[in-house]
Amino acid sequence: MERILSGDTKAFGQLVKDLSPELMMFVGRIVEQQEDTEDVVQNTFLAAFRHLKDYDPEKASLQTWLQRIAYHEALYHLRRHRKRQTLSLDVSDDVPDEWPETTTVDQLDEAIRQLSPEDQMLLQLYYFDQRPLKDIAFITGATDATLSREASRLGSRLHRIRQRLRILLIRMNNE
Repeated sequence: MERILSGDTKAFGQLVKDLSPELMMFVGRIVEQQEDTEDVVQNTFLAAFRHLKDYDPEKASLQTWLQRIAYHEALYHLRRHRKRQTLSLDVSDDVPDEWPETTTVDQLDEAIRQLSPEDQMLLQLYYFDQRPLKDIAFITGATDATLSREASRLGSRLHRIRQRLRILLIRMNNE
């Protein structure tokens, strides 16, 4: 980072080369078209380059900082390009704790695609990337002052997302 901050473009090029595959996987789980994923990752690195002086290793690792930028770039892209409506699901206390027994991976994928981009990204960060709630809170934009409170709120939000998925899967299995 010191070399990059001092203007060494080769060092930044190496950073891009080293971290692009991970960011491509991260963004590609939500942004489904390969070209769009590449655009989002490119925009992530451009934004990172413009804001290098804002990076603080005391607050987050470089990987987490880049995922924060990629998260916001991906959501911006999805909001601009998605034309489908997300379902409004009333989540009550009587949602079963288990998935329907006949649930397939394809049904789960379809149910996840029906969630909002923000909910999809949270599922990805928590379940696929296995990030701790505090990292997710940072990635999604929490400040130092609100990090613990936001991490707790995210735990509750993930619970509601799982409930929505169960409702969607029950509906799919009943059709």
